[in-house]
Order: sequence, then C-alpha cells, then structure tokens
Amino acid sequence: MRTLMATLVAAALVAGGVGCAGGDQTGPAWTRWGITKPTAEPDAEAKLADAHRLLYALQLDSARAVYTDLVQSYPQSAEAHLGLSMACRYAGMRDSALTEARTAFRLDPEAAGVLLDYADLILPIRTGDLPGMSAEDRYAEAERCNLKAASSTHPFSAHAHTALWASYMAQGRLSDARQQAFELSEKHYYKPPLLEFGRNLLVGLAPDAILFTNGDNDTYPPSALQQAAEPFRPDVTVANLALLNIPTVVKMMKDSLGLPVSLTDEDIAALAPRPAPDGKSILLPSQQVVANIIANAAKAGRPVYFAATVSKDMTAPYADRLVLEGLVNRVTEGRPAAPVDFDRIIENLTKNYRLDWPDELPPWPQNMSPLTRMVAPLALNYANLYGRLAMHYDSLGRKQEADAAWPEAVAWLLRGERKDAASAAVDEWLRHSPDNAAAKKLQAELGESGTAESG
Repeated sequence: MRTLMATLVAAALVAGGVGCAGGDQTGPAWTRWGITKPTAEPDAEAKLADAHRLLYALQLDSARAVYTDLVQSYPQSAEAHLGLSMACRYAGMRDSALTEARTAFRLDPEAAGVLLDYADLILPIRTGDLPGMSAEDRYAEAERCNLKAASSTHPFSAHAHTALWASYMAQGRLSDARQQAFELSEKHYYKPPLLEFGRNLLVGLAPDAILFTNGDNDTYPPSALQQAAEPFRPDVTVANLALLNIPTVVKMMKDSLGLPVSLTDEDIAALAPRPAPDGKSILLPSQQVVANIIANAAKAGRPVYFAATVSKDMTAPYADRLVLEGLVNRVTEGRPAAPVDFDRIIENLTKNYRLDWPDELPPWPQNMSPLTRMVAPLALNYANLYGRLAMHYDSLGRKQEADAAWPEAVAWLLRGERKDAASAAVDEWLRHSPDNAAAKKLQAELGESGTAESG
C-alpha cells in the first residue's frame, strides 16, 4: 500500500513540462519540420527519418549520435542541423544546440521548424547571456522568427503562438500575449485531453481565484480557454511560476491583473535569489513573490490554489495549509481540518470535470517539442484522485464505493501508460476485497498482457 500511495501521490506532479507522444514520424523532411530545402542525397531520407523517430521517442543520446553523423555526411542539410540542435537542447547542451540552430537558420531561414527552434534558443527567458546580442535585440529577432513561423501554412504555425505568448508575457506585453492565447484557441492547437485538463483545472475554483501553475501543459491550455471567442473562467489569474521569476512579469501582473503584490516597483526590480531562512537553500524570486501574494490574498479577496502539477519544493512552505480538492490544492488561511477534501473531489469528478479520454491518443503534429507533446502522463493526475478515493472508502469500510473507485484508478493508470502501478493498484484492491471477481479478472488480464509483452 505504501508503494502504491507513493506512486499515486507522485502522479499528481505530472503534466507541467511533460504532458501525446506521436505525430508524423515517417514523412519527408518538409512534412516533419517544414524544411524548404530538403536533403536529396541517396539514403539521407531513411537516416533522417530514423533520427527523427529516436528524437521523438526521447532517446536523445542515440538521436544525437545519428544527427552528428548526418551533419558530417550532409553539412548542407538544414534538417540534420535542426535535429542535432533539438537533440542537444533537450539533453541540456544549450551552447551546442544554439550553434546548430544558427547553422540550420543560415541554410533554410524559411523553414517553420528552423524558425521556431532558433527563436526559442535566443529568447532571454530560455538562454543566458549571448555575446553580441542585447536582450532587446534577442526579443526582437525571436519575435520576427516566430511571427514568420506563425504565418506559415505548416502545422507548426500554431506552435509559434506558444513561444510568442511566453515572449510577450516576459516583456510585459499583456494584450499581445492574450492575442496569442486567442490564436491558440482559434487554431485548435490543443487536443481534447489537454484542453479538458485545462478546463478541469479552472472549473472548480472559487471566483477571482489565483492559480499557480508549473509548466506548458498546465499553463497554455487554461490561458487559451480564457482568451477563446467564448471565454471560460476569465476571472481566474493563471500565474506560471517560471514567469514569476521575471520582474517585468510580476509588475505587469500586479498592475494589470490585480495580483495582490505589496512589493514596490523598486522591490520587484531588485528581486533576485536569496538565502532561505533555514540557511540551507535558496529562495527563487518566484518563491518570494508567491509568499507575498499568499500573505496578501485573503485581504484582497483572492482565493489561492496550486495546480497539482506544481512540485513539492514550491508548495513545501504551505504544506500544512493545503487542501487537495482535485487537480488543485487550495491554500487555506489556517490549518485545515484535513489535507484532502474528499467531498470536493467527488463533486469535481462526478459533476464538474470532463473526463473523456480517447482509446488512442490522437497525433499532435502541430507541436514541435518532443517533451510537451506527451499527453498520456496527464492521466496519472486522475488516477491519483481515484486511488485516493478508493483507499479512503476502504478505510471507512464502504466497500461498494471502494469497488467502484478502484477500477477507475486502474483505468487511468493504464491510460497514463503505468501498467506497473496499475498492477499494484489491483493487488491493493484485492487485499481489501479478496473475493472481488472484477479485481481478479483485471489481475489476470494484466498478468496475461505482461506475459505477452515479455514474450
């Protein structure tokens, strides 16, 4: 039970930066990344397609090795340099990634994928100081590239709006950022499971709430919904924690969105990492801003929530004030009666949340990133809730409700591609209900599929 509980609790942290693997894995270069000057040498396409497959399977070392061989064999291949740039980028090798991105940009400055990768790597919020380029020059150059990609007929044109949104937010250009969120909605960038996840994050919040989010897949979909032609929950302020490290963003959200920040403009401009009170850790600017907001929120009538995707490092100072209500943790004024509001979770799961999930996740060719197109792990957040409900009902001896919650937890774990955790959940279910026929059947089915996979 302890192992299962740890798995289910950890599932609640999924979806910030990872969030449908898939997409077009086999098409020619100009289909994959919008390359306008394809590599025509014999055998090049097969090698490029193989490297592409490795990249999107997140086998980054293998992808990097193949792309390195390709740029040596075909030095004029913009796709090879772009692929190597991306493999290096997601392996944390930013300098090498930028070098390759610049080469790809020189070779094919019209390709949507080349424009997006190069623009993202020169953004000040993505990369440290770059010799010979000021922050203003970098924002302007990245904007030109992203706008060109956004006007492309390639599916990646929609992906460009996410980069523009982040860039405009970082510069304090709120109306421009909102326009990009509107474009994301208009171009139907997000697949239903992601869009519904964003809606479910917002739907159960109190009026005028503040929602702290962690990464791409818990920030962009809610923002797109808020700026859609028919806005959903525009009263909620979605505050991405990474962006709250940028003083310009903090000031803009204070002045234009009414975040209850009592810091002066001078205080905000001076935000920097500083030692924590315990003397053992460092407080990021975002952590300082969050603390200030939470201290002022009640007086301002702004309920505060953390998305369940936010890491424990960020929520630790408020651990004794958090109440899990579903996909969010509410911050209370004092110590709550219990850390989990099961009645609220039940209400959200049965009345508020949209829980449609396709049998097979659709491809997401509009998304360039090999990380953020991973939608399956989002299902683990729902598995966490059903697993908690099942154990709660078992602890109360309410076997009928527990036997209804357990199969839901297992189903969501399987949707999240965690068969190991699904098997553990079935074992836990049988520990409480050893004669349950449905649990026995599931255990047998999972055992048979495991045998088939190993064979």
